[in-house]
Amino acid sequence: MTELSGRSLTVAYVTALVLVALMSLASHLTLHQVLDQHQGAASVLNISGRQRMLSQRIAGLAGQWSTGDASARAALRASIDQFALSHARLRQGDAELQLPPASTPQLQALYFGGEHSLDAQVGEFIAKARAVEEMAWNDPAMPAALAPIYAAAREPLLGRLDAVVREHERTSREQLQLLQRIQNVSLLVVLLTLLAEAFGIFRPMVRRIAGYTKRLVAIASTDPLTGALNRRSFTDRALAELARARRYERPVSLLMIDADRFKAVNDTYGHAGGDAVLRALAGHLTATLRPSDVFGRFGGEEFAVLLPETGLVSAEIVAERICAELAALPVQSNGQEIRFTVSIGIAEFESEATDIKATLDRADAALYQAKARGRNRVVTDRALPSGDAPHFLHDAPLQPSTAAA
Repeated sequence: MTELSGRSLTVAYVTALVLVALMSLASHLTLHQVLDQHQGAASVLNISGRQRMLSQRIAGLAGQWSTGDASARAALRASIDQFALSHARLRQGDAELQLPPASTPQLQALYFGGEHSLDAQVGEFIAKARAVEEMAWNDPAMPAALAPIYAAAREPLLGRLDAVVREHERTSREQLQLLQRIQNVSLLVVLLTLLAEAFGIFRPMVRRIAGYTKRLVAIASTDPLTGALNRRSFTDRALAELARARRYERPVSLLMIDADRFKAVNDTYGHAGGDAVLRALAGHLTATLRPSDVFGRFGGEEFAVLLPETGLVSAEIVAERICAELAALPVQSNGQEIRFTVSIGIAEFESEATDIKATLDRADAALYQAKARGRNRVVTDRALPSGDAPHFLHDAPLQPSTAAA
């Protein structure tokens, strides 16, 4: 009887260890797969967001071409080609870029469902944009050809592109929830087994699962290129700071930072050079800002910094320091040194502000005014003329000999 009980205990112990090993392997493989899917979701969100900017850029460049700006024609053609290529990748997927195809029912409905599907709208928008690019700038039919492009860029197309981004964000959240459920089930099984058999296996398991969770949270909340907070996470942190500032009646300011002539940097040094500039900009701000400051990337070359406990005068001092330090910051890429500058717009939150939109709009207006005044400078919203509002600016091509300007 004692021998049988001993054998039973041994079998139970070995079985428990095997179960732990199998659960560890299953958790590792499952979480690794979700990580890969999340990486693809991050790429999708990045390209989807760029599609919205490209639609506005195409409309702006088409308008420039209609005024006789010859340099806008080549840029318009390139933007249309990039818009069409990105749309095809988002629709069909791209294994090299880890982009999954638009395979969920919701995405299928957005892309292909109904008479006004996104696929049809994009195709029509591209065709009309190419028609404008092929026309002579002084063609009498140009105004009529521009009208549907402007209209599409303002609402129907932009609205559908926004819907695609929201759907990808929803899918990303569902994947995080799936990971949470997998983690909970795996943790419960392992914990119950280890409580009965072997506490020595428990701690390494928890460390690994916690590590996966931390990586997923980082992927979901930060920009993969620069490590800065993404727009959604920045907004959440900013709202929390605003609530604290209202409670204690403390000032809060917002900086909008945009790299000058960034398209020209990409044209001169390639996208690797542009990425190096963005990483250097983000790395410098991360290293020099206070731990309490909130720093995020809003898309493209535009970044935002929330400064708690900081009024407009102090924020302007911080911005001037950032502007000067970045202008002196050399960036190395493919054996070349890149110099770049930034323009910064500043706005202070009203004492009763409950969201960031109004202040963001004022900081954007100040940023565009800094661009209009020659770039590489700081402008506060109080320095703006009455009624000033953001407007679209195009950076001039960057010549290799003046790349540091």
